[in-house]
Amino acid sequence: MTFLDQLLKLMTKNQSQSPSRSKKTAPTDGSALKAKQPPLKSAEPLPDSPVAEDGSSQTEAVSQHAPSKLAESQAASAVMLVLYMDDQNHSLAKPQWLTGRLGEKIHFAPRKIDHYLLFHVIGFTTVFASPYRIMTLQYTRKLGHPVIMYAVDYDTREMVASPVIQTGAVNQPFAFSKAAIDGYHLIKASRPLTGHFTDQAQTIVVLLRRDTWTSVQQINIFVRLLDSTPVLNQPDGQPHRYEFPKDSVWRAFVRVNTKNGETWFNLGGPQWINGKDVTETNRPVNLQITQRQPVKFKPMDQAAVIDFVAGRSLHTYDRPNGQAIKLIADGTPIQLTGEYTDENQLRWYRLADDAVIRAQYVKIQ
Repeated sequence: MTFLDQLLKLMTKNQSQSPSRSKKTAPTDGSALKAKQPPLKSAEPLPDSPVAEDGSSQTEAVSQHAPSKLAESQAASAVMLVLYMDDQNHSLAKPQWLTGRLGEKIHFAPRKIDHYLLFHVIGFTTVFASPYRIMTLQYTRKLGHPVIMYAVDYDTREMVASPVIQTGAVNQPFAFSKAAIDGYHLIKASRPLTGHFTDQAQTIVVLLRRDTWTSVQQINIFVRLLDSTPVLNQPDGQPHRYEFPKDSVWRAFVRVNTKNGETWFNLGGPQWINGKDVTETNRPVNLQITQRQPVKFKPMDQAAVIDFVAGRSLHTYDRPNGQAIKLIADGTPIQLTGEYTDENQLRWYRLADDAVIRAQYVKIQ
């Protein structure tokens, strides 16, 4: 027998034993037969048993409404299933079961899943609105930091192409193809060209060499020019607007052999000369100068501008072939006050502040 049935039976039993319906027991001595008995009055409800509007007692009303209230109490519980899915509807974590009562607020914190971000909720609610409900939390992968590949000339350390950037979600793989740049081939890379995106930026440097260069040597020698020699910005490159004079001696830092059998010497910066009219020599002897001969400049008054390499600066000197004193940037306007040609037939200009500069780096306006 259920709890509800037992409760109803108990309430019915109490109602049948109400004082308004009970009978009195006659005395045993017979005096009651002789005495005149007054008429009995109809029983009235006791004060603790108020009468309902329809005439029934309050006890009967309670017995009628009790089953519905108990049913509501039993149906008040609720449960919600929380699912954790990715954007492809694949499960990411064990589901959660939340229990409570209808109308109650839901108190729970979504799980944190490594390398994922919550971006959408299906069936969102803040209270237990139905006996059973499913709420789906959808996550997407965090975007990892980029991976950047730089293509650099192995010999000159100049960047030869724009950087290549790849992005993706954390732990997703990336793969770079070998840098395909016309006229270059791969020498080596600073790290493998494949891997996985992480929460840290990654850099790959691929070192390339020109296809026409067969060997490159770092050297430290002196060369003498057998003839007036053009100066180029790179082997087989574009010539500068000046030449180095015959019999001048220069320090060479790099020697390059090319496929066509030529040899090129780097004299510092973007200055290259062909080795066909060059001979190796000893370091020039530093002559002891006992007394400097006065330098006589030919007076002039001419506006000009520094014409060097864009974005770079060059030195001015205290005298022709003297000590460097300061840097002056390409494109700087200057005023020339004198001109001088030394014993090596190198032409110099004097500036307004008495500094001097090689004429080859000056453009007359």
